[in-house]
Parts: sequence; structure tokens; C-alpha cells
Amino acid sequence: MIKVGSGPKINYRFCNGCGICYNDCPSDVFAWDDEKGSPIVAYPEECYHCAACDVGCPEEAISMMVPLHCLLALNLYPEI
Repeated sequence: MIKVGSGPKINYRFCNGCGICYNDCPSDVFAWDDEKGSPIVAYPEECYHCAACDVGCPEEAISMMVPLHCLLALNLYPEI
């Protein structure tokens, strides 16, 4: 299912704090929470939806939220 929104969303129930998303993001969307030992989405507006974080996450803890205008430009329609 395609989710409408903007940028990555982290499901912390599955996140193991490996840091792959934090290290691999070309846009520096993520920051690191030292206290919790996990990434946080600090700059979702900087995301250009390359999905490197989503694809690279070994725990499948990241979902990529795609803006509606991008979906419509690709003739993809979200489920309502």
C-alpha cells in the first residue's frame, strides 16, 4: 500500500538502532538520539524520497511516505 505523507517514518517497535538509515541517507534527514540509541527523523522536508533508508533497513522499521503530488505525477493513486 502506498502511504501519503512526507519523508520516512520509523516504527520504533522494529528499529534495532543499527544506524544504517542515519549513515546512508544522502539528504541527512536523520539525526541520532544518543539517549535512546536510535535515529530520529529530524528534517523530513529535506527528504527527496530516494528510499535508501527504507531499502537499507534490515528490520523493515522504516516506511517511506510519498507526497501526494509526487504520486499523481507518476499516475499512482493511494488507497482511500
